[in-house]
Amino acid sequence: MKKKEFEVEEWTPDNEEKTESSKKEIIPLYPISKTNKEAVEELLQWVEATGTDLTCCYDDWLKIGFALANEFGESGVSYFHRISKFYPKYTHEECEKKYQQCTKAKGSGVKIATLFHYAKQAGYVVEPKRIQVSNIEQNSKKIEIPRKELPEFSDIIFEELPNFFKEATERANNQRERDILLLGTITVLSACLPNVFGLYDNLTVYPNLYLFITAPPSSGKGRVNLCKRIVYAIHKQKREETSNGKMQYEVELAEYQSKKSKDKSLTKPIKPREQMLFIPANSSATGTFELLDQNDGSGLIFETEGDTLAQTFKTEYGNYSDGFRNAFHHEAISYYRRTDSELVEIPQPKISTVLTGTPDQVLSLMPDSQNGLFSRFMFYKMERQKKWRDVFANAGRIGLDAYYDQLGAIFTNYYQKLVTYHNGIQFRLSPEQGRQFHTFFSTQYDKFVFLKKEDLEASLLRLGVICFRLTMIFSIIRALENDSLQPIIECEQRDFEIALSMIKTLLEHTEEVFLYLPKPKLILPKSKNKKELFLDTLPREFTTKEYKIIGKNYEIVEPTSERWIKDFVKKGWVHRKSRGNYINNFKIVK
Repeated sequence: MKKKEFEVEEWTPDNEEKTESSKKEIIPLYPISKTNKEAVEELLQWVEATGTDLTCCYDDWLKIGFALANEFGESGVSYFHRISKFYPKYTHEECEKKYQQCTKAKGSGVKIATLFHYAKQAGYVVEPKRIQVSNIEQNSKKIEIPRKELPEFSDIIFEELPNFFKEATERANNQRERDILLLGTITVLSACLPNVFGLYDNLTVYPNLYLFITAPPSSGKGRVNLCKRIVYAIHKQKREETSNGKMQYEVELAEYQSKKSKDKSLTKPIKPREQMLFIPANSSATGTFELLDQNDGSGLIFETEGDTLAQTFKTEYGNYSDGFRNAFHHEAISYYRRTDSELVEIPQPKISTVLTGTPDQVLSLMPDSQNGLFSRFMFYKMERQKKWRDVFANAGRIGLDAYYDQLGAIFTNYYQKLVTYHNGIQFRLSPEQGRQFHTFFSTQYDKFVFLKKEDLEASLLRLGVICFRLTMIFSIIRALENDSLQPIIECEQRDFEIALSMIKTLLEHTEEVFLYLPKPKLILPKSKNKKELFLDTLPREFTTKEYKIIGKNYEIVEPTSERWIKDFVKKGWVHRKSRGNYINNFKIVK
């Protein structure tokens, strides 16, 4: 009796040793809800994405060939090539020859499950779809996956904070409220630390921060409004100076108008600047930039409805949003002043921003994951409050409005001290803190790269800038409390550790809020026609016989494949090096 050319033993689950657990439940090798063709295609996508070689052993390669030939016949050759090409010594010719042998070996007995067995051994995992016997059984076996609880700032942070921040968070009703009061206080103060700067990546950086607190309606995020009172006295002082200046200007202008015809030497009085701290979020782009210009490029946008700013962006998106993004890095903002026909440039804008809003309002302001504005914000996510809070629990204490006004009076004194440092106060980390900073963020970056979180890399990079600004703010406030301001201030280790701890928490909140945003839609090319597929499949070097076989795989008749090869040669895509031998110029030599 003539022996078969190939003899193989088909792998089945029965070949494996059955444990107690495997007797109770058999996990399918591939999704039972898919056709075999769909399952193989899904597996091939995994193989190509990971570069996994399933054919390192000759026997495995052979059985895979049999499995594909048994399932798909001659049309399975493209699958065989796609699986085999990750073997270091792969050649198109040998792979083609081997598959032809497999298709001729009738009755090999190797089934498609063998391919998935080898894939499973290489690390391929499939989530099988279970067959539900009935709705009752389905409901009784339903498994609830617990939601991930976002972290809060550590209690240790609040024990080590400068006293001013301890007092700003002392009246919080719960940990979430304490966190947002801390973030709100830090951000409003970041707009009111004049003459303070540091060097980050050899560029001048000021303390200014952007904050977005997101939560469903009626979840307590509005509590951050109290932080506005801490710096309101500074805003009020600026408005009073503007009002007094305007009154003086009106007097001088009236005098000028009455005397200018008689005295040509008189100079028209200059209109006073429109000074303020709070920049209205619903201003036009030009209006906002004019106000920034009149306030030396500084300002605070504080808006409890994030879509107010979003609506403004929609009306003047290109100009306003670009300027807003530039301001985070203190990059120049230019605008055209129509009244005076003048191009104005704000060389170093210093904007701080506090926004609160629902998840929908985040989406309205930042419409997709590629929006550069997203990575410039600190995000903190709150959940809806789950029980009624006793609103009269602290009835005997001083009201919160008055309490935060008192804090504002303390900070106004700090602000006046900083104004006197005309030559500036430079903040810096110690050399050891610089090394710790680099170690922390490089580790986080490597983790992002490994986990393929490409869209979040920009947020991580800017959290580095934010961390530096946090340390700057803590250090300056601590120096003001201790009356130890100097032209150069070095960060205390505890303030450095507080900032790093906060960044860890903020990073998790940022990742969570990032999920709100739709990922950019890929513009997929139209399906390749046979001619394009034929060209793509041609190896670097091939013969007439080989290109005819490839054509046959795509159901292209020989006269057509011959004509296409001639077309490719004319266009220079394929080079005929000798009779019956060609080079594909689109294939790169490895």
